[in-house]
Amino acid sequence: MSSITIHVASELDIPELVLLMHAYCNTSDEPHVAKPTNEDFIKLCHNVLKDPEHEGIYLLARNNQAIGFASLFWSWSYLPYPSRQAILSDLYVSPNARGLGVAGRLIEACQKEVRQRENIRSIIWQTASDNYSAQKVYHQFGIIPSKCIDYELVLFEKK
Repeated sequence: MSSITIHVASELDIPELVLLMHAYCNTSDEPHVAKPTNEDFIKLCHNVLKDPEHEGIYLLARNNQAIGFASLFWSWSYLPYPSRQAILSDLYVSPNARGLGVAGRLIEACQKEVRQRENIRSIIWQTASDNYSAQKVYHQFGIIPSKCIDYELVLFEKK
């Protein structure tokens, strides 16, 4: 396998991001997770990429082809003190690239990108309680789970 590179995605990366996003959504067994169309993903990517300072960024991992991505979005938190916060909304590695350190490299790249921005205190994310392989990666980085319980209020169903 050639060396793995990670870069902030651009408009040129959208076709590969869309393929990875489809693969990621297809791994979900949550009953309310929609199966977005290519058009849905393309629109999302364009919206995020046109305003990375306020919306967020995508990081793309490659080794001759796209093998994983991370989605970072910006938000605010008031606790423990008012500051911006990064939300790692998605982290996905293609099955054929798992076990090669790609997830860890994406997390490191997320840290680097967030540290370059002003007043972002932390990166938060969630993972499935039974996603033990992801949790193992997080623990290797010294990342510990929070004591929060996630809730979601679905306001509309996408068909």
